[in-house]
Amino acid sequence: MMKKLELYIFPVTFIIGFLIYFMDYPFGAIITILSLSGLSCLYFYFGFALFNKISFRRIFKKESYQSISTWRIIGSIATGISISIVLLGILYRIFRWPFGNEMLIIGVNFLNVVFIIGFIKIIKGKQPFYKRLLTRVVTFGLLGYLFLSLPSYTFLALKYKNHPDYIEAVKRLDQDPENLELQKEEQIEYDKMIRE
Repeated sequence: MMKKLELYIFPVTFIIGFLIYFMDYPFGAIITILSLSGLSCLYFYFGFALFNKISFRRIFKKESYQSISTWRIIGSIATGISISIVLLGILYRIFRWPFGNEMLIIGVNFLNVVFIIGFIKIIKGKQPFYKRLLTRVVTFGLLGYLFLSLPSYTFLALKYKNHPDYIEAVKRLDQDPENLELQKEEQIEYDKMIRE
């Protein structure tokens, strides 16, 4: 069940919600938020089981962990938390909420550490666990770097491409976020756009 949630349910729901959000239909934002938050929670709370191929039914059984070393569990937990932080950073960047960049920077840096350790482990032992782990680390690390490299107004520019005055007001506000005049100007342009 966790594998289906990770690979199919949450990602597909996110893509659908993201498209609905950009087409400016109702509930797109809610679907996007719920799907990314759900995926983030899956990695945060159950990453250790997911990476070690422990099914949800066997999570609380002691024998499930007998062949798994303590360091591998700790590494799985650290990776799950790192991916979770990157996913929340992506969510915050999409909606231009505060601290999105900070979350992405923290998450990506933790993933870099996990990548280095996992790469050394693969060179030493070629264990399939570390290959599975590094696939996810590289995927989410690249996503994190991509979202960090995009300007904060990228998604607004796509969503509201027919409203260039609003986008320009947002760009000016991004240059000086503490400026009250620019905040008012951005709000005025937003109100105009909503009324159209």
